[in-house]
Amino acid sequence: MTVMSRATEIPELVRRLGSRRDSVVVAAKARLCIKGARAVEALVGALEADNPRIRVHAMPLLALIQDPRSREPLTAMLLDRDPRIRETAARSLARYPSSTVVAALERSAKKEKSLEVRVAAVQALLEQFAAGQERAIGQVLALLVDPGEEPRVRLAAFALLPMLRASARRSLLKRLAQDPAPAVAQKAREIEAEGEPQVSREVSAIRGLVTSLGSDDYAVWNEAVYRLAACGSPAVGPLVAEMERRAHDPEFCTRVGMVLKALGPRRARALADALDRVEEPLPLQILVEVAGALGEKSLIYRLKDLIDRIAAGARAEPQPNGFDPMGRVRAKAHLELARVGSRVAVSDLRAILRDAGRRLDIEVLIAAERIGTRSEIPDLLRAYAREDRFMRERLAKTLRAIMKRERIRRHNAMFRSLTGEQHRAMEAIFSARPRVRAAARRSTARR
Repeated sequence: MTVMSRATEIPELVRRLGSRRDSVVVAAKARLCIKGARAVEALVGALEADNPRIRVHAMPLLALIQDPRSREPLTAMLLDRDPRIRETAARSLARYPSSTVVAALERSAKKEKSLEVRVAAVQALLEQFAAGQERAIGQVLALLVDPGEEPRVRLAAFALLPMLRASARRSLLKRLAQDPAPAVAQKAREIEAEGEPQVSREVSAIRGLVTSLGSDDYAVWNEAVYRLAACGSPAVGPLVAEMERRAHDPEFCTRVGMVLKALGPRRARALADALDRVEEPLPLQILVEVAGALGEKSLIYRLKDLIDRIAAGARAEPQPNGFDPMGRVRAKAHLELARVGSRVAVSDLRAILRDAGRRLDIEVLIAAERIGTRSEIPDLLRAYAREDRFMRERLAKTLRAIMKRERIRRHNAMFRSLTGEQHRAMEAIFSARPRVRAAARRSTARR
């Protein structure tokens, strides 16, 4: 296998998204997902590619990375001439919880000419609702009960039922069972006949639901999410095992994360062993995100052991071209510890900043911004010299935030011991601020 340089790796991986070989596409998607924020600029650029396969694969990847820079470009794809592109954009926007995205999806759900796009918009609105956007359910409910709407759109809206309370669900089904649209009435009667979903904690039943979680049919995997969450702790083992088996499938791993988050903090103990045992980067990344989302401090502090394990592996096995597949997992673990105000792993955070052989992950800088002190400032300045434009801007933001919190002025005595390279970084950071302000003023004046 050829080794790509750091400068060409991401563009080459994006190009591979256009391959007709599924194995090539899957491997490229997994690596780009691990690259995270560093891949965003290239993936956003790929939305204008001539190859529609690249465009269709780039959008879900942006959704999995969830960098805010990609939200507006994806929203713009809802206006593309190709209905397949619009459908993929609608599904991708499900992962960007915000009122502006909800508004865009509502327009597509109501006014889009393509039925496939409308169905995708309805399903995306349901994911927005599940992520905390309460308004998103209003349009879906209106479509479901409107007898003049297309039956396929209304049938897609049935996926909201597991999200409702039992009493509201029963009332709605009773109304829909008398609907003038035969397909809608039949579907409602079938669900009524099934009664309340029975939760089985038997291994065979859980494995069946885990298989359903990988379905291409939204209604199937969406129902599996809720049923697996209802299974509680017995579902954790099979979910993690299947996530490890499908470690190069970012979409499946993300769905497992949805289930694990829905289990709630009381089930957090069942995840601790997985954090100690799992070796694959994508599944570990999901587990770290789940630990942070659950907010259980005993689980979050276990991330210190994970950081130490990854750091030891990184020293033992240096990676070609500076790419460490576990680097983003390590960075995300630092971020979750920083979110609870912990500095238990700060020595490793400094080691990352000092490592001239690796590029920084944005999560490392966000963590440093939250918990960094004057002790981290020299290392941040040293890292500034080896980073690209985007990361330099983020480094500058982190440095200024620490200096403001620590009440450190530019002429503080601590800066007298800086190297020439570090002094040049300081000058670049602070001389850039007037230009940024002037550009912002010109932009405001034009508007």
